[in-house]
Amino acid sequence: MKSSASFLSLLSATPLAAGLSPLGEHLDVRSHYEGGEWSNVLRVDSHPEPWDPALVFLPLSDKPVVAGNPAISGSRQTQPTSSTFSFTGASPGDPIWTAVQGTPGINEVWPGFDNDQPTDTFGSYIPADARVSQGLARPWIKISLVDYSPPPGKTSHFSLWNASSGQPPTVWMSTSDTSNEDSFYYAAGSHLHVWWGFTELGVHRVTFESSAFLGPGETNPTGAGDPFTLTFTVGTVGRWQATWFDADELDDPAISGMDADPDLDGLVNLLEYAFGTNPRVGGPVPVEEGLGFPTFSLVDDGGTLYETLTYPRRRAGDRLMPDVYQPEFSSDLSAGWNDTGVATTAADFDPPLDGLNAEWELVTSRRPAPPGATRGFGRVDVTAGDEF
Repeated sequence: MKSSASFLSLLSATPLAAGLSPLGEHLDVRSHYEGGEWSNVLRVDSHPEPWDPALVFLPLSDKPVVAGNPAISGSRQTQPTSSTFSFTGASPGDPIWTAVQGTPGINEVWPGFDNDQPTDTFGSYIPADARVSQGLARPWIKISLVDYSPPPGKTSHFSLWNASSGQPPTVWMSTSDTSNEDSFYYAAGSHLHVWWGFTELGVHRVTFESSAFLGPGETNPTGAGDPFTLTFTVGTVGRWQATWFDADELDDPAISGMDADPDLDGLVNLLEYAFGTNPRVGGPVPVEEGLGFPTFSLVDDGGTLYETLTYPRRRAGDRLMPDVYQPEFSSDLSAGWNDTGVATTAADFDPPLDGLNAEWELVTSRRPAPPGATRGFGRVDVTAGDEF
C-alpha cells in the first residue's frame, strides 16, 4: 500500500466513538452461574471491578521472548520442529505469538481462568474426554470455542493448550487440528493458566461459551451461556487499531482497515498510524506533542539553502513500522516529485518529549534548494509491507 499526503486545507469532522481499553497484565476469565444464567467477565489485579470482555483488548507484543528478563521479553516465539506442536498451524521455524502459561513479559497479557463458584453448585463427574483427568470426579466447567475471526485478509490459526515439562502438550482447542473437540475443562472454584497461540500479527477475535452440569453427576445441564468474545491484539498495528476502534468496528475493515478513512479527511489509517495522528478526528491532529504530519521549510545551513522535511517516524526495531518512509521534494510541482540528492538523518526526541523515544524517532530529510529558491514542496510517501 502506498499513500502520499499534502495539505492545502483541513477537513474537520465530528469525532467518532472511542476504542477499547488495553489489559496488558494478569487477568482471569471468570464464568459464573447463578439464577439459571451464566455471566462471563474479566478480572485483573489492578482494578477492583470486573471488565466486560466487549470493552477491552488483550495485547501481545511482537518483541521476542527473552527468558528470565521480563522487562524486555515479548510474546514472539519460534514454532518448534517437533510434530507434537503441529496443532498450532504454524510451520516449523515460523513465528508464533503466545500468551504464556507461565510468567510473561511486562505489559504482555497473561490470561487464565478462575471461578468463585461454591464447589457444590455443579455435579461432579468424569468427562468422556481422554484429555481430562480420569481419576477423580469433579464439578467441571466446560469452556467451548464457538468462533474464531482471524485478522481481516489473513489466514491465521488459534490454539489453546497446557504444557508440562517433559510431556507432550495437552491440546484443548485448535483451529488447525480438528481431531479433538474444541473445549477446555476446569473445576469450579479453581484457578489456572494455559497457553494461547496465534500464527499471524493483527487483531484476533475468539468467541467462547460456558456450560456445566447441575448433577447429580452428568445430568441436568445448565445449557450454554451467551457467547462472549475476547479480542487479542498481536503486534503494534493491532494494538493501534483496538485503541481507536470498538469491537464492531474491528470486524469491519472499511472502518478499521489500514486503507480505510473512517473520519473522511482524506487520510487513510496507514498514514494516521505512521505519523501518530488521530484517525477519528478530521485533519492531521497529533495524539501527542511531537507527533504529526511532516512539516516543510527552507533552512539556511552555512550559507546553503535546503528544502527540509521534519517528521516523526516509527522506529525500525518495530517490525510493524511501515516498510518505507520515502521523502520526496519538488521545487516546481509541474516538474513532479523526486528524491535526488535527499539526505535523511534520525535522532532521539529531546526532553520533555523523550517519552516518545521508545517507539518514535525524529527525522530530518533535506536536499539543496535550487539557486534563488523562495518556495518549495515536500512530501513523505508511506509504504506498508507484507506484515500489514
